[in-house]
Amino acid sequence: MTLTRRQRGLIAFVSVGMGLLVLFAAAAAAFFVNQASTRADALVTHTITIITEALKYQSSIQGAVIGERAYLITRDEQYLTDYETALSDYEEARQTIRELTRDNPAQQLRLDNIDIQAKNITDSLMRAVKNVAAGDGEDRETLVRRSNVDALLAQFNDMISILIQEEQTLLQTRRVEQNRTDRLVGQIILGSLAIISGLLLLQLAMLREQNRLQTVRTTEILELNTELEQHVAERTKELEEAKISLEEENLRVESLLRDLHHRVGNSLQLVASFLSLQANQVGGEEAKSTLRAARGRVLSIAATQRRLAMNTNHEVVASRHFIEQIVADLKTNLNFEQNINITTDVGNFNIPSRDAVTIGVLVSEMVTNAAKYAFSGRESGFIRVTFDHDPSAEQCVLIVEDDGVGLSDGPANPHGGLGRRIIDSLVAALGGEIERGESGLGQGPGLRLAVIYPFSPAE
Repeated sequence: MTLTRRQRGLIAFVSVGMGLLVLFAAAAAAFFVNQASTRADALVTHTITIITEALKYQSSIQGAVIGERAYLITRDEQYLTDYETALSDYEEARQTIRELTRDNPAQQLRLDNIDIQAKNITDSLMRAVKNVAAGDGEDRETLVRRSNVDALLAQFNDMISILIQEEQTLLQTRRVEQNRTDRLVGQIILGSLAIISGLLLLQLAMLREQNRLQTVRTTEILELNTELEQHVAERTKELEEAKISLEEENLRVESLLRDLHHRVGNSLQLVASFLSLQANQVGGEEAKSTLRAARGRVLSIAATQRRLAMNTNHEVVASRHFIEQIVADLKTNLNFEQNINITTDVGNFNIPSRDAVTIGVLVSEMVTNAAKYAFSGRESGFIRVTFDHDPSAEQCVLIVEDDGVGLSDGPANPHGGLGRRIIDSLVAALGGEIERGESGLGQGPGLRLAVIYPFSPAE
């Protein structure tokens, strides 16, 4: 049965938790058992110390007896020194064993009896030694026989043997407890190792299963990657073919647009030629003037169309270059009777191609009208073309102004005829409005035409 990822994660979590719990429990148990083992070791050591001190106690009393008898028999002061040293060791051993058994009332009671018996022995020894030191005339054998030390010493040894036997019994019990504690520690360690080993085996099995599933997933991913790469390669090939086809189509469209612009330009030139021929054929100056004006407007549209055809980007037109070229064409195509200076001040931004023709024709019409009517009776004049945009207000401002005679002093209503209607129509096509007023430039009041229309700069 294949486990899900959630099941494997749950098992791994439980096994790790159990492992940590077992380790904690084993550590806690080992700590408490170790404490018990330490206490047992201390008790064993304590018991051995009591037995050792009891033997030292017994040995001191026996040494005092031996030293006393040797002194009585030989009167050698060296044996008296051994006797006194033994008594000193006896007192030290008595105090030590009394301190060691203070928590055992039964042994304390035995020590009370032993101390009484030891005192009886030492008192008897001291009396014999004093008698000798006082010059008692009894012979040595008599002094030894008169002493009851042998009986007292035998009882003392029996009492010490009972005390030591009791301690040995306690020692045996404590060694059994110590061995039991050591076995318990070993069992805890072995049990913990067994449980941890089982958990490790479970983890190993899960790891192997996870590795197997990972291998399966890796194989599936590789197969999917191979299939995806094939799809990507096929799709890339299709896109490349589509790109080549689109580029070919773009080239064809551009070729058609160039041909269209060329045909439109030729057609406009042809219309202008027809108007020029017609102007030469008709009689009357008014008709000739009207036809020539129409020819000029057609040429203006043709010039604008030609500038658009020369632009590589068919969506937008650079405003500065476009307006400057329009004005340059006007300077070339118009035969001014006066010396007229035309300047430009154009911002550098893009305008949509859909508005370019309208703006170009509007500039041509406004400059042409100014050149025709603003400088009547004068030898020179000045015309300035300003074109810029305000991104924050989303509007453009086209201004054509001159230093001519203005509206009041010119020929009869020169700006109220066809030219004015054409300008108003073009402004309406842009969705704007036109403001007329004096320019205040140069010699005369001049005329200032300001066209304001909504505009969002093209990217």
